[in-house]
Amino acid sequence: GAGIGTAAATATAPMFHDLDEVIASPSAANERPWWVKDRELYQPTLEVDWDIMTPPDGRVSGQQTETQIHYLGSEEVKRRLSSNIMSPNVEAAINNTPGKTLRDQALGLSSIVPMMIHGISFMGPGLIPTPATTGAPKWEGTPEENSRMVRSVLTFLGAGMVGFGEISSQEREKIFYTYHKQVPNKRQVFEDVDVGYEGTDKYVFPDRKLYKISMSLPMSREMYRTSDRSSLQFAANVSRYRHFSMLQPAFQEFIRGIGYHCYGYPVPQAGPMPAAVSAILTGLAESSRNSGYCISPDYGPVSGFFTFVTDLPVEPTTPIDAGIWRFCQTCNKCAQNCPTQVIPYDKEPSWELPTLYGKPDIIHPSGKRMFYANHIECWMYCFEGGCGTCMATCTFNVNGAAMVHDVVKATLATTSMFNEFLWKADKTFGYGVKSGEEKEDWWDLSLPSMGWDTTSFSKHGGY
Repeated sequence: GAGIGTAAATATAPMFHDLDEVIASPSAANERPWWVKDRELYQPTLEVDWDIMTPPDGRVSGQQTETQIHYLGSEEVKRRLSSNIMSPNVEAAINNTPGKTLRDQALGLSSIVPMMIHGISFMGPGLIPTPATTGAPKWEGTPEENSRMVRSVLTFLGAGMVGFGEISSQEREKIFYTYHKQVPNKRQVFEDVDVGYEGTDKYVFPDRKLYKISMSLPMSREMYRTSDRSSLQFAANVSRYRHFSMLQPAFQEFIRGIGYHCYGYPVPQAGPMPAAVSAILTGLAESSRNSGYCISPDYGPVSGFFTFVTDLPVEPTTPIDAGIWRFCQTCNKCAQNCPTQVIPYDKEPSWELPTLYGKPDIIHPSGKRMFYANHIECWMYCFEGGCGTCMATCTFNVNGAAMVHDVVKATLATTSMFNEFLWKADKTFGYGVKSGEEKEDWWDLSLPSMGWDTTSFSKHGGY
């Protein structure tokens, strides 16, 4: 039996001997189940109006202290931030509070350390030889070949799914951040130069044809299910930044090594554009009821997304329709379970920005018909002690090995008849938030390396 199975797998799985064979194979493109439909470029399931859209400004995000003070006042902000998840909770450690035991807290805080010591930069390290320095010709491939090559490289470096797109003038004007939330003193600009650079007060992209590369870094579903007020969930949450801090320099050097440029993040939380927007436009995910994250048909809501800008031509991937955004409009599970009740229960998404604490909303860019969450209250609660409950309780936060989950996803994508049934079904399979001592069960689970199934996206090699 085992020998026959192994032989069959070997016979049917393509064997690649080097990167050139991977690039030449048409199957190196994203492969999705039949129920994930491709849409037209710039036509995601979320309705957008480019004419009224305003660019995002990271200086007024809900995570900025100045924005919080604008709405809540300095004394209230100071009170709420007096204790936070980055500080040891001695009482919880002494009492062995589930999710906050000594070892839970040690894991949570240690998980963020590599991000602190592995510096990353907008331009990259600039350490390896390039065609310009060696005299070798630079890589010349078609956009399709380049996309397959980049996907292979990023997957090798630890990414999940990868999507691509040409950066249009409307994206430059409406989607690129004016300022990063983590580097609020440097503006993002385009200039008439051949190669971008970092200045004293700006990050400069060349005013040339550029492309975006969007990628996912999945996180541990099991750790997210220990939400909220859990250092285990915090460890999972920051894992994407830890992995990205090591991935970005390597990828930037690869792109330089073949003769092109890759503009990255100056710090792990400061990309050129909102990563969820890029993920949606390149077909990696769809919007959700919580405007703070998007949902992938492949891995659900528990993924981080990142975006590179490059002058390497790539073949665009299109937005998708997997029924996720439609389902979110009939589901409010994340809203019901939100500890701070900041996710709207509205039955229909809206073009109008909400009022926050009696003042106009300045944290959300306009031009999208969506559900707008109060990300000031959300962030402050998360910063105080960690959360992630919305992602943990999401109907799409399910493990993927059981075939029944593929049937469920296909049903969601094609009909809304069973939405209520499926809304309840995840509890039957033991999903949802863990309570009490159940949180500590994570320590005894046998799980994949890095906490997520890296074979989820593999099609070759018998995995």
